[in-house]
Parts: sequence; C-alpha cells; structure tokens
Amino acid sequence: MNGPRFGIFSSLIALVFLAFLRFTWANTIIAEVPAPYGMRIVSALGVLIVIAFAVLIDRLIRVFYWNGYLRRKRKTETPALIEDILTIALVVLGASIGLFFEAGVSFTGLLTASGATAIVLGIALQAVINDVFSGLSLNFDGSYAIGDWLTVYSGEFKDPVYGQVQGITWRSTFLILADGQRVIIPNHVMTSNPVMNHSRPAGPKRLYVEMPIDSRFPSERAMSILLAEAYRAVREPPLSKVMDPDVLIDRFDAVASYLRVRFYSDPDVVNPTVARSLMAVALHRAAMRHSVPSPVQQLEFMPPTEGFEFGAKEARNALVHVQILGGVLDGQQLDTLVSGCKVRTFPEHTTFIRQGEAGTSMFVILEGAARVSVHVIDGQSREVAVLTAGDIVGEMSLMTGAPRTATVTSLTSLRVLEVTKASIEALLSGNPGLLERFSHVLAARQSGLSEIAATSQAKQSVERDILARMRDFFSW
Repeated sequence: MNGPRFGIFSSLIALVFLAFLRFTWANTIIAEVPAPYGMRIVSALGVLIVIAFAVLIDRLIRVFYWNGYLRRKRKTETPALIEDILTIALVVLGASIGLFFEAGVSFTGLLTASGATAIVLGIALQAVINDVFSGLSLNFDGSYAIGDWLTVYSGEFKDPVYGQVQGITWRSTFLILADGQRVIIPNHVMTSNPVMNHSRPAGPKRLYVEMPIDSRFPSERAMSILLAEAYRAVREPPLSKVMDPDVLIDRFDAVASYLRVRFYSDPDVVNPTVARSLMAVALHRAAMRHSVPSPVQQLEFMPPTEGFEFGAKEARNALVHVQILGGVLDGQQLDTLVSGCKVRTFPEHTTFIRQGEAGTSMFVILEGAARVSVHVIDGQSREVAVLTAGDIVGEMSLMTGAPRTATVTSLTSLRVLEVTKASIEALLSGNPGLLERFSHVLAARQSGLSEIAATSQAKQSVERDILARMRDFFSW
C-alpha cells in the first residue's frame, strides 16, 4: 500500500478506534478512573475523534484532489505550503469544534488567552514570520507557480538569478538553475525585489542577439543577411516561428554598427541561454559565409574600397555551389554562363514566382530569405520551405519550360542571380552534350524531391522524360 492511501487507512482505523473507546467504554472509564479524571479522559477522546475525522478529510483531499486531480490529470503542482495550510486549518477547526462540544471552550477564548504568548513569539521570530507571510502572499496572489521560469533581481546577489521554480515552502522558494544547481531564496526576498516571470503569460518570449559589424559594410546588406539566417533558424526546433524575427540597428560607434537580431523562443521548451546560443551560432555562420567583416579595433591606412558589391567573381562562386550547374559545367563554361546572368534585387514581401505561371528562368539566392508556398484544396496557401543563401528555385521551369509549381515570396530584402533560358542556350550552342548531363542531375534531384522508389529503372525513366522535355524546350 502506497504512502497516501496508507495515510487514509491509518486515519480511518484511528477514528474507528477512538469512537469505539468514546462511545462503548465511556461508562467503564468514568467508573474505573477517579473523578474528575475519568470525565476528562472521555472528553479528550471526544476531541480526538473530531481531530481524527479532520485528519481523515485532509488525507482524502491530498489523495483525490492534490495528487489525483491536480497533479495527475491537470499536470499542476500544488505548493507544499498550500497543502500544509489546509492541513493545519482542518486540524485547528476539528480541535476547536471538539473542545466546544466536549468542554464548552470557545476558540475565541483560546486566541485571547494566547495573545501575550503570540506577541513574545512574534518578536523572537520576526524574520521567520516575515518569510511565512511572504510565502502566503505569493501563493494567494499567484505571482508564480511551480514550473515557472523566473529571473530574481536583488542586491543580495552578485548577478540576477535565473531558474525554474521547483518548490514553495513556508519560508523559502526553491529554484533550479540552468546548470542544475538549486538555490534556496527566502520568501521575503521574492516579495521585496523585482521578479520577472518568463512563463506568464504562457508562450514564446522575445529574445535578441547582438551582432557587431564593420561600420564600412553596408548596413542594409548586413541586416538582410542576418534576417535571412534568423528566418532559417526559427524554422527549426527548439526555436519558435510563432512570430517573425526582425533586425534593428541598435547603435553606432567609430568602428562598428551594432545590429540586434530579435526572435522568439518558449522558455518552457528551451532555456533562453541555449536559444540565444543557437541563434548566435547561426548568425555567425551566416556572417562568415557572406564575408561580413567584424569591426577592427586598430588603425588601418588604406584607400576606400568598393569590394562589398556583387561582381562576376561573386556570381561565379555562387554558381559553383549550385548542384545542377557546378557539377556539370567546367570553368570556361561557368564563365560563359556568368556573362549571361544578372543580379536582381527584390524588396521584402515581393512575389517573384507565382504557382501555375510559365517560367523560363531559375534563381540562385545570394542574400536574404524567401518563402515557398503552395495552394491547397481550400484555396489557402501553405508554407513548404524557406530558402536562403545558396538555395535555388525554378530549375525545372528553366530547363523544361514547365509551369511554376509553387509561389515564392521574399521574406527580406532579397538579392538573387537570375539564370535565363538565353544564357543556357548560349552554352548549348557549343556543347550539345550538356543536355544529357543536365537531365541526369535534374532526374536525381527530382527523384529525391518526389521520393520516387530508389530503383535504377525509375531513375532512368525520370531522366528520359526530363531529357525529352528539355530537347523539345530548347529545340534540339
């Protein structure tokens, strides 16, 4: 028998035993025990019966309400302080009722008689009483509960304390810190200092990561690069995409611009410190990939540079990393293709590809982020992907003239490299064998996207179909 149910059983046995003594053996006790002690024993048994009944009620509430309903069904932890208060209240009520009916003693009279003692104890236990009443106020006003994540600001701490509430007792609140250590904070500290509750209201909360960049680098480009990476990062758990991230310029100084990337994360899902670290790693990776310079804390004598704009070299490097191009074309062919491509810029929230429309070009994302969505049966659109630097879109329309299969909209200011049908035709005019190589790469990519059975016959069938469509499109 487990602990709580054993408590019910033992309380019931005690109640039955006391009732048996009080109502069956009362006359025997009065006859055998000299007066007035016999009557006092019988009266005491009556008081104990009421107290035992109060304890039984408390045990039932603990098993079926605190543990059974709140903890197991509602998944809500009740502070031990509240449970103890109810226990004491029931026992005191039972004792006062028993004394009133058995001895005619008023509970009010007991309080009056103990007033002087209470004053003395109050002076001696002032700090303890302060903590107790602080704990009572915390529980009744619902400032925080077990499971909430708090930051406690106090001059008694070197730094603010951040942790999850593990328990609330008569005197203290227990916090589990991010490193697993437990801090015991007196309740009066919690009521006399600012406390930030990260769990209320429930849901994701906004965090930020600050990124310093060289003041000579164009701020709008840096903002677009970092925002695109933030869009990519929040699409992956444990971060939250409930609200879009954004980037603000926080401040400038002589050598740096300080950008603040803001995003959302639920503290009940991931520790905010971990969430900031995940975002910081992603942003640093994006800054390295795009060669966004960090501020230099030294004097440097050099002529003004214009090297931060896209040119043929950057366009060629982008094409090298495109699977359907870099793995097919040699260096000279890439140079030929670059000469026929152009860099385009789209403002944020610009739709540059629409599902169902004809298309004869492909876009390589250079900077920024774009949302890919498809129309579903009910007429609504559903997001299927977020594209960032290095991703491509529209390759099947470029190579086969097929209608666009999705709608693509810029989430940020977007910089893309457009590869057109004319630029591909310039390559094919001197290298007709490229069609077969393109079809092979496209078939492999299409098979992966469509999850076609990984058999050689299926892949060959897809490749033949794509090759036929490409020859018809390019009139070869």
